Amino acid sequence: MQTIQYSKARNNLRELINNVCNNYDEIIINTKDNKSAVLISFEEYQAMKETLYLMASKENKKRLDKSIEEIENAKFITKDIDL
Repeated sequence: MQTIQYSKARNNLRELINNVCNNYDEIIINTKDNKSAVLISFEEYQAMKETLYLMASKENKKRLDKSIEEIENAKFITKDIDL
């Protein structure tokens, strides 16, 4: 993650957008009055929003957490699917 000043970001906006889109990087942009914003790709933003949505329900979060635990502990089966 990189941090830059607003004036530099303004002068290099296209390059910064390409960087976050191509490298899944985040860039913190600071202003003179100590305000900050984060530049991320739209794809990364959508993924974050989807994760927040899926985790908003307690029951869904429990199911997802259980599934993650099963995968981490290799407690799953694989099946071949004929297409």
